[in-house]
Amino acid sequence: MESLVLSTLEAADDAVEIVERKGLGHPDTICDALAETLSRNLCREYRRRFGEVLHYNVDKALLCGGRSAPAFGGGAVLAPINIFLAGRAVTQIGNDAIQIKEIAIEGSRAWMRANLHALDAERNVHI
Repeated sequence: MESLVLSTLEAADDAVEIVERKGLGHPDTICDALAETLSRNLCREYRRRFGEVLHYNVDKALLCGGRSAPAFGGGAVLAPINIFLAGRAVTQIGNDAIQIKEIAIEGSRAWMRANLHALDAERNVHI
């Protein structure tokens, strides 16, 4: 096993380093997870149907928060969350179409159901 070497940065003049930690429900964390889920599911579908991973780049995501009326022990969602997954991918080989939209939506909803227990991914999220 290699030794771990720690050293100071030559250009660092600050005595304090600030590190940001985002939790599971943070929009950046959700976007990263949904883009990663789409990537994995797309690779799986390409391999299953064509025996190899075709060209794709689906690493962009945007989450636009909805509106809610929070209340002790509950509350209500007044406007849904909007999630946009973007990128490029092979969508057709000959006459064989790949249903990327369905792969993205199904995978995203499955991730949200598994990781965001208080969110109804079917009713309160548009993808």
